[in-house]
Formats: sequence, C-alpha cells, structure tokens
Amino acid sequence: MLTPYEHFSLAYSSPFFDISANLFTLDNICYYYNRKTTICKEWRCPSLSASPKIPAICSHAASFHKQGITGRNVTVAILDSGLAPHNEIAPYRILHFHDFIAGHPKPYDDYSHGTHVTGIIGASSIGIAPECNLIPLKVLDRHGNCSIETFTHAIHWILTHQYEYNIRIVNMSVGGSPAALRRQQTLLNLWVTRLWEAGLIVCCSAGNNGPAPDTITAPGNCADIITVGSCDGTSFSSISRSLPSKPELCAPGVHILSLKPGGGYHIKNGTSMSTPFISGYCALLLQLYPSLTNTDVKYRLIQSATPIPRYPSYIQGYGSVSLERLLS
Repeated sequence: MLTPYEHFSLAYSSPFFDISANLFTLDNICYYYNRKTTICKEWRCPSLSASPKIPAICSHAASFHKQGITGRNVTVAILDSGLAPHNEIAPYRILHFHDFIAGHPKPYDDYSHGTHVTGIIGASSIGIAPECNLIPLKVLDRHGNCSIETFTHAIHWILTHQYEYNIRIVNMSVGGSPAALRRQQTLLNLWVTRLWEAGLIVCCSAGNNGPAPDTITAPGNCADIITVGSCDGTSFSSISRSLPSKPELCAPGVHILSLKPGGGYHIKNGTSMSTPFISGYCALLLQLYPSLTNTDVKYRLIQSATPIPRYPSYIQGYGSVSLERLLS
C-alpha cells in the first residue's frame, strides 16, 4: 500500500503482480503533538524537546527571494492528495490539475496532505519557491490511500506531458512498506526509475518506520532518486543497509507550518514534510541554472549538505542541505 507517509494504500491486480498493498502518506505516524510520546519509530533520532512551528521560509529562503530567486519558470509535479484553493497559491501558477481518483476537473483536496506539501514547496508567503509552477496530481483518496495502478497512471501522465509543461521536479511524499508490497515493489520502483531516466528530479520520502535497518519505504528505496529523511536539528527518520546509502539527505520535518484546505495554516510532522523542502530547493537551483541535469542537481545537493554531529551517515545520509551553499 502506498500512502502519504501517514498512509498510502494500493489495490491493483495483474497476472504477474498481486498489488493488494497500499501506498500512504508519511506524516504524523509516530509523532503525537502535545503528548509525551515522540518519534520513536520515524527515520529520526530521538527529539530532545518540542520544536517551534517552522514555516518553510525559515529555511533561509527569504533572503534569496529578495534577490529574485523564487523558482520562477520551474514546474513541480506533486503526487499527493490534491490541492485545495488557497490565497497563497495563485490559480495561474497551477498549470494543470489531474484527479486520478474521481476525475473531478477542478483542484480540491479531501485529505489535506497534498495542500500542506504543496504549500511547503510553493506558497506565496511561506513556501520555498513561491513563484514556481505547480501540477498537483491527485493519487491519494480521502483516506490517504492510493493503488499502485493509480500511482503508475500518474507517472505515465508525467512522462507523457513532461515537455508540454516543462516539468523538472516530481515530489512524492508517499510510500509503502517493502515487506507489505512484496513483488509489487519491483513494478512500482520500475515506474519511478523511468521518471529519473527521463531526466526528471524525483524527490521521495524515506518513510517514518526507521531508524532500524531496511525500513526505507518504497519507492524511496529506488537507487537513483533523491530520498529524504526528517530532522529537527537533532533528529532523523529512516535508514537502509543498501548501497548507496538511503536516505541521501535530511530536511526539517517537525512542527512544519503550511497550508490548510479552506484557508489558514496548520502543522504536520514527518518525512512527508521534509521532502518538499528539497523539491523547493531544487526549484530555486534550476531557476539559477536551468541547464543542470537531474544528476547534476543531486550531486550539488549532496555537496552542499552538512553532516549533523553524533549521528551516523546511514541515518542522515550526507546530512542537512545548506541552501546558501547550494545556490552559491
């Protein structure tokens, strides 16, 4: 099952794959706000104390916005639960909306996860890339579940329309347990790998099942793509025994303030929230250097990352990305 790193479910059948597992969202799984229990099983190290609310713009993106580095003319596709109308997202920036669940023509979000993720990437006042173009692709239903069939249909749509909309980045804050997906993981990861082979930058959540070995969720365990763990300065959320190390990077994922359907803002936690930070960083980078390939971008992200002291690389990857170093 694929879910938004909160929940992601799959219902697909074929002669070769029994896709009865689900993908799901990757937020709020093990973190209970205002309770004592915190992040015991996320891809994070134990948090020492509650973090302040962190809007995406606190990632030092604001200083670059003042220089005109806002992600302009870069298109990000978001595979999630949709996007609800919000005054922080101008309609003209939504180049296309496609509902793979119910076929509705107008943007909506009946689960809230996609709106929050999209806001981190591109909200006008708190987003990292406030002028990037957006393509919300609704693959998660109102319960946060998605079949592999639905997910692969969305990937096929991206591959078909990549050049029409100048799609450069694909954000996937979803995943499913490799153990639950079993053989279906091969099919899922094959489709996700096709995105990378087509030259797209694919950013995917690591999941909230760490930090034990082999707990990176699919498709975050694809070799080529950029897999993102969660951190709050002292904490992380995913690990892999495979090489190359997964996750590659970590980004803020605790008490993240972003958009709420119906207007206003709310807080979510998890690697679902970390991944759009990296997608937003990529949009800023591509505005400055549009000729960079996805491999170039991944290399620059890794080169700009700083390891967080006291934590091994198999938990944090190359560390937390410095936006200043990335864009310099």
